[in-house]
Formats: sequence, structure tokens, C-alpha cells
Amino acid sequence: MLKQKIFQERFIKPVEKTGKYTLLAACVCLFIPGTYLWLFHGLVPPAGALMRSLIGIWSFAIVFSIVEPVIYFSLIGFGGTYMSFLSGNLLNLRFPISVTAQQVVGTSEGSPEAEIVSTLGVAGSLIASQVVLTVGVLFLLPFLGKIDTTGTSFSIALDHVLPALFGALGGMFLFKSVKLGIIPVTAGIIIALISKRLPFSYIIAPMVVLSVLSARFMYKKGWVKAKGMM
Repeated sequence: MLKQKIFQERFIKPVEKTGKYTLLAACVCLFIPGTYLWLFHGLVPPAGALMRSLIGIWSFAIVFSIVEPVIYFSLIGFGGTYMSFLSGNLLNLRFPISVTAQQVVGTSEGSPEAEIVSTLGVAGSLIASQVVLTVGVLFLLPFLGKIDTTGTSFSIALDHVLPALFGALGGMFLFKSVKLGIIPVTAGIIIALISKRLPFSYIIAPMVVLSVLSARFMYKKGWVKAKGMM
């Protein structure tokens, strides 16, 4: 109890306070470029076009703003959630970093130790990504034309970065308990064969629910043990 109380007072509360203020500040900053163009250059989009764009964005952004924090909070922790949703690259960078850091250290999922390790991992990835991004942009400047051109080796390779990351991350868990991956992997293959053009964003939430339910069913049946769940 004492450890949990200290953890709440010295870690969770400061993280929550800082996270709220930084996210609110980021929301305000999002309006600065548009406000500048409007006030100093008189550039205002037509009301009809603006509303159509906003409705198109809001139609899926509202759903994601509810679903994604619920899905990833238990995996990347309290501090990791604030930093990941502020910086972006949650799926292809922050999430794998958080999971890998917890695996390397050997912390128990949901424990204060896992929370701290995940936060440090995400924070380290933010610093590293900024350094790598700066160096990468300077290095890739001569090749930007090839990267932007569809069909080049660069663009084809970049299209497979996210599937490669998810494949490696999924393989890490599947090796621990092959049974847990039977239903999700089979369902994913079937969906991919039936509808190849279905956006990835529409698939992830149902697949997460299916994975959790199938894992719980196997656990209740005694087909998998608790230590094989994570």
C-alpha cells in the first residue's frame, strides 16, 4: 500500500498534470498556422469546403479518440499514453518500444514498475527519433524526389515498414503462446483475402476485441496458462 501511495503521489499525479497541460497547449498550437494565414494574409477556405473537410475528419477522429486510448493505455501505460498521443507514431514506434522495454526488463504487466519502464522507453524513443529524424532528413534530401515517386524501390519499401514492424512484434508474442494467435491470425488472413482494400484503421479495433475475447475463452477453458498470456 505504501509503495502504491508513493507511486500515485510522485509519479501518476505529476504525469497527469503535465500531460493535460501539454496536450491542451498542443490543441491551441494547432490553430496557430490557420489563424496566422487568416489574420495576416486573408486566406480563408470557403465555408462549404471547410465543413465537408471537418465532417470527413470528425467522422473517424471521434471514434479513434475514444477507441485508441482504451486499447493502448494498458499496453503503453499512463505516461506513455500522454507522450504517444502528443508526438504521434504510436503504432509503428511508441507501442513496439514500450512492449520491448517491458520485455527486456521483465516487468509484470500493469505494475508500477512496468508503468515507469514504459514511460522511460517512450521518452527515450522521442529523443532518439528527433535525432534520427534530423539526421535522416539531411541525408535523404537528395533522394526526396525518388521517395515521393510512386512505384520506386524507396516508396515500395516504405509501404512495407508498418507490416514488417507488426509482423516482428506479433511473432514475439506468438512464440510465447502459439494458441493465442490461432484465431486472430486466421481472422486477419480471411479479412485480407475477402477485402484487400478495407482500410487498416477499420480492422484494428475489431481485431483487438476478437483477440481479447479469444484469449479469455482459451484461458477459461484451461487451454493456456496465465503466464502465457503476456
